[in-house]
Amino acid sequence: MLIRQVRPYDAATGGAPARPVDLRLRDGVITELAVGLRAAPGEEILEGAGALAIPGLWDQHVHSGQLAQAHARLDTSGAGSVGVILELVRAELGVRRESAVDSTMALIGFGHRLVDFAVRPTVPALDEATDAVPTVLIGGDAHHAWLNSAALRALGLPPRDGIVAEEEWFALAPRLPELPGVAAAVATGAAMLQRQALQRGVVGLTDMEWGRPWEEWPHRTPRMRIRTAVYPEELAAAPGPTGLVLDERGLVSMGPLKVIVDGALGSHSAYTRDAYTDGHGYAGHGVLSVGPEALRDALRRAKSQGLTAAVHAIGDAAAQVALAAIRAVGGEGARIEHAQMLTDDDIDAMAALGVTASVQPAHLLDDRDATDTIWPGHGTQAFRLRDLLTAGVPLALGSDAPVAPLDPWLAMAAAVHRSADARPGWHPEQQLQPREALAASTDGITALQVGGPGDVVLLEDSPFVDVPFGADGLLVDAAAREAAHRLRETSVLATTVAGRLESMR
Repeated sequence: MLIRQVRPYDAATGGAPARPVDLRLRDGVITELAVGLRAAPGEEILEGAGALAIPGLWDQHVHSGQLAQAHARLDTSGAGSVGVILELVRAELGVRRESAVDSTMALIGFGHRLVDFAVRPTVPALDEATDAVPTVLIGGDAHHAWLNSAALRALGLPPRDGIVAEEEWFALAPRLPELPGVAAAVATGAAMLQRQALQRGVVGLTDMEWGRPWEEWPHRTPRMRIRTAVYPEELAAAPGPTGLVLDERGLVSMGPLKVIVDGALGSHSAYTRDAYTDGHGYAGHGVLSVGPEALRDALRRAKSQGLTAAVHAIGDAAAQVALAAIRAVGGEGARIEHAQMLTDDDIDAMAALGVTASVQPAHLLDDRDATDTIWPGHGTQAFRLRDLLTAGVPLALGSDAPVAPLDPWLAMAAAVHRSADARPGWHPEQQLQPREALAASTDGITALQVGGPGDVVLLEDSPFVDVPFGADGLLVDAAAREAAHRLRETSVLATTVAGRLESMR
């Protein structure tokens, strides 16, 4: 493929040269970059017309199976009580009856947060609203689900009164396609998520889905690069070391071992050094799902198989446990997934160990108020992007989709302004410049150059110009807000993956 008349992105300035050049992509890589390249016989030509050309974007933390079901799920986000959710469920079932939808089809919901509830959800309450329709309502942080009795029976779980959470839920999540209608929704959704991601300039995903995603992706007609994770319970089945290619086109490869050490803020289960403070009467330090010894054992087994490690740690105490295990085992290429609450010592340890911070900035838009409510005085520890970058810790941005949208432009915007409403940015001392947010979104590819991957995204113009600083040494809030708006509104003209045009506006 020959891409004509584009302006390659300049990482140093956030802009691009005035004079366009041509790019030639062959055998999946960039083979030439020069002015006035001539098309070879039969070569596909893409006219850039002066567009900005940037390296392809990555989402470094996605749950593909959960995301693939999103299009068919009941949206429970924003529901602030059990009663509101039950009304949403009754309304959805009423619409189904009027539409003559098969009454045996499972109802799957997603989005609510336990932290918003004054009253805990119960199975009897959901049974009353759903009767015999298998129903699974997944929390917005994906760390618990509220099932009715019909769903519990269908999935072979014993009766209970409350939710299914943490390790028990993670083991159950891959089995949702056993419920009527879910498998068909996943098949349709897998194609949809690839198309939508490519339209946003995403050329690659790190898939943190439970189960065995490395067996599924080669059969999904992949159009983008996919790295598939493995969890400790499936380590023996992992096909090979991190980086092993798993499909004929070379797009699917083995990714890291994923270990979930603690829970999440929205479920009161992130593992913290200081106790939660909660107006609903909850007090505690969260949940340590995997202890230090078990974590070290998992990391050693992964290392022996050539797998890098990706350790989920949202709370600061969980980060401490994770870093101690990585230090003990020696974790080249290790990542802390989320790295949401960190002390100065944690950041210093990450820098010394060469550990990457895999962060989902859009989470701070939802967790801002909850953090200040249940961890009062600890907001300075949250999403410390600037401190991580200053310390030399590599940043890798993602979404944790479907917890947040698979949208790198939203992630970058959140990193730049740290606000979803009219308020100024939350702890603006942690804001990034747009070009820094982009650098954390391209899988380490800083420029388009000969020999680099043929993953190219064309934009109308550059939204990556630096935001000015104020007299206080912080980014000017109005300018940061405008920069974030430009990022969210960025229009992608075309996306190529491994030298093939996969999306075009």
